[in-house]
Amino acid sequence: NVTLVNATGIDFGSSTVDGNLTATATTGDLTDEETVTVSGTAAFTTSADDADITLDELAVSGDLSITTNGTSGNVTLVNATGIEFGESTVDGNLTATATTGNLTDEETVTVSGTATFTTSADDADIVLDELAVTGDVSITTNGSSGHATLVNATGIDFGASTVDGNLTATATTGNLTDEETVTVSGTATFTTSADNADIVLDELAVTGDVSLTTNGSSGNVTLVNATGIDFGSSTV
Repeated sequence: NVTLVNATGIDFGSSTVDGNLTATATTGDLTDEETVTVSGTAAFTTSADDADITLDELAVSGDLSITTNGTSGNVTLVNATGIEFGESTVDGNLTATATTGNLTDEETVTVSGTATFTTSADDADIVLDELAVTGDVSITTNGSSGHATLVNATGIDFGASTVDGNLTATATTGNLTDEETVTVSGTATFTTSADNADIVLDELAVTGDVSLTTNGSSGNVTLVNATGIDFGSSTV
């Protein structure tokens, strides 16, 4: 195992850790110049307000945990396989790309800004059911069965998204809305769990069935789909 704490930032050169890696940049950014291979888990932290984590040469096999601070401590991750998030807090925006595997979470992923999640490989899934994202959520999958499942602790406000499979989205305590086009090649299921929370999706482009669930006496729904609408089982 490896534990690093550097007084300034950390810029990784070519590295191989046949165990777990914990790295903390005390006053600067955390970046990589060459591949960082980790057989176990990896935990990356920037302690200073508004310091960024930019790791686009990762090859981590285990859970990946990240922590930034301040209002613009942004994170960009690209992992050579999948990404499985451990407990993470991003005080800024998060962009995460799983190159050849699925994108999942084992523990809560808290993001104060926007979140963008991408699986690059055909038929790789996004399953993020421990999210706590404040800003827009954008997702991209590829292949005919690249499905996406999202559960967010508050509402969900979609940014531009493309799901080449089925989409299931649940907003736990807030509304479910879209800021930009949400394209889904398969079916789409949208749920607001809280009483009187609304679904307002007027930028949809869903090919398959659309299923809806709201709760309470005034959990209203507005849908605009680019083509037809074929309702699946729905309760409004």
